[in-house]
Amino acid sequence: MARILCDESAYPTALLAVAGHGLPGAARSFPSAPLDDDTWSVLLAAARSNRVVGLLRSTVDSGAMPATSAQRQEARAAHRTALMRVLSLERYLVTMTALLSEAGIETRVLKGSAYAHLDYPDPALRSFIDLDLLFRPDDIPHAVSTLVDAGLTRILAEPRPGFDRRFDKGTTVRGADFEIDLHRTFVLGPWGVRVQLDALWDAGESFAIGDHRLTALSAPNRFLHACYHAALGDWPLRLGSLRDVAELHPTDERGLIDRATAWGVQAVVAAAVADSTRLLGLSTTGVLREWAVSYVPNQREERWLGLHTRTNKTYAAQAIATLPVLPGLRDKAAFLMALLLPDASYTADRHKSALSRLRFGFREALRGRDPGTR
Repeated sequence: MARILCDESAYPTALLAVAGHGLPGAARSFPSAPLDDDTWSVLLAAARSNRVVGLLRSTVDSGAMPATSAQRQEARAAHRTALMRVLSLERYLVTMTALLSEAGIETRVLKGSAYAHLDYPDPALRSFIDLDLLFRPDDIPHAVSTLVDAGLTRILAEPRPGFDRRFDKGTTVRGADFEIDLHRTFVLGPWGVRVQLDALWDAGESFAIGDHRLTALSAPNRFLHACYHAALGDWPLRLGSLRDVAELHPTDERGLIDRATAWGVQAVVAAAVADSTRLLGLSTTGVLREWAVSYVPNQREERWLGLHTRTNKTYAAQAIATLPVLPGLRDKAAFLMALLLPDASYTADRHKSALSRLRFGFREALRGRDPGTR
């Protein structure tokens, strides 16, 4: 079964050239003349939603992307707005990680600042709109209570006590004008179960924001997370996430394939690398890219990818698909109990009965098998 591809038509043509700009071997062509106002407006909006306004400004400033004087000013203004948001978020990142550290809670910074400072040639090229932190599963309840005590609000209640640390991707807390996603793994569903959580807590790699040191995942684990986020995050695929995959390209390509194989996540890595290569217009040469473009997922991998590669994907479908891959009857029973009989605070304004919840979840999970719904 062929893997469903995200079509180039999902993006303005010039945006694909923008997203690949500056990468070795990038071959997509820019327009030969400035775009008309309407086409430019569509491009600018798409650059914002795909988180590549820094790259758009870079292409305009360098002359690679022809632009009028007004368009150059708009690109710079959009980038300046994105950078102001980043600076605000990084202040919160420093404050919140310091607070968590004082409470004895270890963190790893995911995406955002970590990629910008460790993997991009210029941090200003990598914008973001929220914060993502990884926690050891047993630390998540303490982390949530610490942040709530500091004035943040949990967005969604836990289905049942212990669900966060045992099964879920994580949870989200909200401050006055920012959010923090608290992760225990990379994604909900079968692919999240396959993440080797202990392996994420190696020495990591440090970076600085001002005089404050933070710790990110190690380079191989950052790349694996980038692949997860690119392949399983947004649909249509977010070009900024595909750019992450290209920027974080591993030096030990064979070692990365071996790591993905050991985890059983070859299909995720292959999908992310192949899509990054195809949509950004990169060369398919090299061990990793040659492997990725030739990889054919089996039916189960295709089905699991299908849980994420459609516009109307749901938490319910991913949760139901998690059940068969959980290790041990005790975990399966606890997970199913949380789905069927969650606490009242979780079910408010949702399904009226356990049976209706279960029917909805199975229906949504089955939709992931239908290529026409992706």
